[in-house]
Amino acid sequence: MGQAIDLRSKCPHFRILVIGRANAGKTTLLKKVCNSVEDPEIFNPDGKRLDLDIVEGSVERGEHDIENQLIFKSNRQFIFHDSRGFESGSANEIQKVKEFITARSRTGQLSDQLHAIWYCMPTDTTRPLLAADEQFFSVSVPVIAIFTKFDGLIQEVFSELRGDGKSVLDAKNAAPERAQEVLISNFIGPLKTTKFRPSDFVRMDDMRMEQSDCIDLIDKTANALTNDTLKLLFVSVQQNNIDLCIHYAVTNSFNGEPPGVGMSMELVIGWFPHTWNVSVECQA
Repeated sequence: MGQAIDLRSKCPHFRILVIGRANAGKTTLLKKVCNSVEDPEIFNPDGKRLDLDIVEGSVERGEHDIENQLIFKSNRQFIFHDSRGFESGSANEIQKVKEFITARSRTGQLSDQLHAIWYCMPTDTTRPLLAADEQFFSVSVPVIAIFTKFDGLIQEVFSELRGDGKSVLDAKNAAPERAQEVLISNFIGPLKTTKFRPSDFVRMDDMRMEQSDCIDLIDKTANALTNDTLKLLFVSVQQNNIDLCIHYAVTNSFNGEPPGVGMSMELVIGWFPHTWNVSVECQA
């Protein structure tokens, strides 16, 4: 567990850049990840909390600072950076994001680096992927592509099927499968042909529903992290996904010859955030 405590002392949070247009469902997604019903607090790069009214006013004027940090009270171990995404012809915005990613990658402090990137694309349309979105994947950056509002795409397809003369029942039954075909042809397919394809793809349905969750996103993000240190950090900040902690504790703690009992305990509990908190408090 010493490795885990040492890691958390150097980097107490996991930092994620979230990219997506204003209607991509980013805030709803992050609330689900952090198990929150409240909006995040926003801090400037120096850690000063910002007034939400002032921030919203700046956004309305077309101003946006990707350096600002979004933190939810329900899980302060996640830090999110928000990019507005790329509309058609937004070469300047793409360049800003690339510069931000480059600057973060060059910092020597693990706590200041970007640990993951989530790229959110609303799919409640049958229109193809924007060229500006495809352009982003011309840089070598590990990214999870998140397709939000899939329920909206199902509704769009349902309306088209009804327009083609299908009955309500037939259109309802055929819409989910047809929507998945559209998702593959209009979004996943083009992204797979980009110079640097996403590390993985995640489809999100209606995140407003209480029973919806982000388990697939969390699992695929963890799997995409090839650095064992980052994987340990990411899994350990999960306050609401003990199953994930158990999975990685078991699969990553017993490779090769079985260690002694003491070592086994140290390897296993390092993947659990609440144990870290207790251990740190006991050492104080």
